[in-house]
Parts: sequence; structure tokens; C-alpha cells
Amino acid sequence: MLSRIAESLFWIGRYIERAEDTARFLDVHLRLLVEDPWKSEDDACRDLLSLMGLQVDHPDREMLVQLLAHDTTSTASIASSWGAARDNARRAREVIPSEVWEVINTTWHQLPARRRGGHTAFCNWARERSALLMGTARSAMVHDEGYQFFILGRHLEQADMTARLVSAATLVGTNPWPAVLRGCGAHDAFLRTYRGVQAGREAAEFLIQDDRFPRSVMYGLVGATNSLELITPLLGGSGPGRTEARDTLYQLGRLRARLTYTPMTDLLDNLAEYMVEVQEGCDLVTKIISGSFFSVTDTTTSWVTEGVG
Repeated sequence: MLSRIAESLFWIGRYIERAEDTARFLDVHLRLLVEDPWKSEDDACRDLLSLMGLQVDHPDREMLVQLLAHDTTSTASIASSWGAARDNARRAREVIPSEVWEVINTTWHQLPARRRGGHTAFCNWARERSALLMGTARSAMVHDEGYQFFILGRHLEQADMTARLVSAATLVGTNPWPAVLRGCGAHDAFLRTYRGVQAGREAAEFLIQDDRFPRSVMYGLVGATNSLELITPLLGGSGPGRTEARDTLYQLGRLRARLTYTPMTDLLDNLAEYMVEVQEGCDLVTKIISGSFFSVTDTTTSWVTEGVG
């Protein structure tokens, strides 16, 4: 497979996952601003923007929505993610089924009109379009190495984004976990798994260590490992690409072991630090993958944008 096509598929997976997760975070955050009037809007908006890698002085609700939903120049916005996914899909058009291209292209064209329906409706629509794209790709794409690059990108982004939201538990009120669970789409699944218990320890365990839940950090790391293990044998021989792939698997295994065998009390006591470690680990894995499989010249900002081929 050509490196430019593999790179495009990898970043389509990341951008579509980012768009969905951003829609979840934004929707939950806007609801919290309504439900908790005692929370400073300035502080709450600044915390979420910081979580998404944006530093803004004195943001308000409308600025938050603009930067995370509609601003095509903001690297963290839903609109920007879909635009970047469309650009990558155009570069890999020869291997992407027409059904997948139509979902991406239609969504991108509908973005300006959808912003007129209100914030909640926009976030719900964005989540539904991401889910539609993922489902269409799963059923229409040949599950070859190209598809594995697509899934690899999605899993790394999902682990990164869940880690970002979990780290926000240190910033939100005295009982932040219900909001964090809702932001990950995990609230109902968590209640069924733990039979109604809503304690911080159990919620953190569910979102970090439980590899059965599709939006947990561990599920993303396991999924990324599985995809890379399927890609590696296709390289053949013992060249540098295969060596770098093994290094990537080592990094993913190290991160998984760190989260699996660290006592939950230690994870909770140093939650922000461990979640930063997950984000840095995902960045490092992305850089190794980019250097191994893609023709890139700049991977220093791997979460923000793909390298330039």
C-alpha cells in the first residue's frame, strides 16, 4: 500500500473519532452550564478549551461553541475535523468505497446549514454522522491493511480523547464523574455494569482499565495494538519498517501494563499525570507510525494535524 494512502486512512480514522468525541464533550459541557449556575462560565469554558489544547482568555459560551463546533480554522473543532477528513479522503479516493466518500462529503457540505438548528441538535447530528461513517466503513471497506490503518487511527484518537476527559475530573466540582461518564457516552453502560453505584473509584476503573467498554482508554490501546499486529506481518522481511512497528507495539504494551498494574488508588491520586502520560504515549506512537509507514517531514504536532507528505 502506498504510504500516502495509508497515512490518509489513518488520519481519517483519527479525525472522525475526534469530531464525535468533541461533540460529546461540548454537549455535556453546555448542559452542565445550565444545570450548575454556580459554576463560573469563564472558568468552565476555559477549562474545556484547555482540555482540547486551546488557550483563550475570558471565553464565554458562544466563543466555546464557535471554537469547538464551527470554526474551520480551529484545529479542535468539529467542522475542522470533518474538513480534514474530507481532504484526506480525496487523497485516498481510489481505495475508499463510494459509500464512505458520500458520507464524508455530504456531512462536510451540510455543516453550515446544521449550525442553525441549535447547539444540542448540532452536537447530536455530529455524533450521528460520525457513527454512520464508522458503520459504513466497517461494512463497505475490505478489511485489509488500509482498513487496519483506519482503525488504528481511530483507536489512538479514542484513547487520547478519553484520557483528556478523564483528566478533567480533577477540574469539575466535588462529584465530577457523572459528567465525565456522560461525556464518554458511558453513563448508562456504567450503571448497568456496577448496578447503580456511582463512586469515583469505580467510574475511573471503568473508563481507564475496563477493556470491554468501547470508549475506555484500555479498549483504545488494545484495539490499536491488535490493528498494528495485523499490519506488521504484511511488511515482510526484517527492514526498518518492521523494527519500528515492533517498537510501536512495545510502547503500546508498556502503556497498557502501566495502566493495568498500577493500583487504582495511585491512579486516582495522580489522575492528571497518568492521563497526560496516556496522551504523550499516543503522540509517541503516532510519531513512530508516521516515521515507519508514512512519508512525512513534520510529526511534532501529531494530535493537531497529520504530517505533510
